[in-house]
Amino acid sequence: MAQTFQKNFKAIVSLLILIIGSLIAQSSASGTTFNNDRIVIWVFDIGQGDAIFIDAPDKQVLIDGGPDGQILEKLSAVMPFWDHSIDLIINTHPHSDHVTGLVKVLERYDVAEVWDSGQEYGSDVFEYYQALKAGRENGVQAGKKVDLGLGAELEVMWPTFDLIDQRLPNVHNGNVVTLFTFGNTNMLITGDFEDENELQILEDLPHIDVLKVGHHGSLTSTSIELLNTITPNYALISVGEGNDYGHPHPIIVDRLKRIGALILRTDKDGDIRVLLDGGEPQVELFDL
Repeated sequence: MAQTFQKNFKAIVSLLILIIGSLIAQSSASGTTFNNDRIVIWVFDIGQGDAIFIDAPDKQVLIDGGPDGQILEKLSAVMPFWDHSIDLIINTHPHSDHVTGLVKVLERYDVAEVWDSGQEYGSDVFEYYQALKAGRENGVQAGKKVDLGLGAELEVMWPTFDLIDQRLPNVHNGNVVTLFTFGNTNMLITGDFEDENELQILEDLPHIDVLKVGHHGSLTSTSIELLNTITPNYALISVGEGNDYGHPHPIIVDRLKRIGALILRTDKDGDIRVLLDGGEPQVELFDL
């Protein structure tokens, strides 16, 4: 009897140590667990695609989900194991490298609200995404905002027109662009926003501390005019290692260097964490 009790007691202690160790590791990575005065924005190393996660006191927001199910591993690394809900999902546009992971999240998590431009697109994965989000859809336009807590907010900057049930020749023209603001920090989250549309929102943009570079560093985005207007301190490029598109384009990399931005790339640097407490952003690298 005593030996059985000792074995059970040791097993329980070992399990508690494992749980506590896991919580400490997760808390260190997340930057927000047990710290309600901080906000963290993750640009996940998700391959050739986009997945940005905002972990704030009042809202958790996932912007795009990458090209496959890797997003589930990333979220489990930075969210408490008991947390199976996400307040808001934003799909910037229907291409598979942005929407496929959102399908996985919608299948696995309790998602309260879904934003996208409302545009239509003919692909199996996007049609499945449309079915999964039923009842939570919200075709958004510029001016739509969400309060994240601590005075932080996320505001839609583009599109400036109604796209519900519209089918565009170039889906990037309906790409949802958002501006995150908190204290002294502004972050522009661009999806695959292209340069012809960048010019239309320049007058509405402040100085940007952190830029999520458009379209994985493609030559179709991140115009000189945009960079001269927002003068970013950090340029974060979500891009797959050895991708077939030549992203990021050397001309875009050169533009970012010339403007003085510190360039971080998921293909070379891994997961990128932007830790915010109301002052200057702390941009750090992780291997989740």
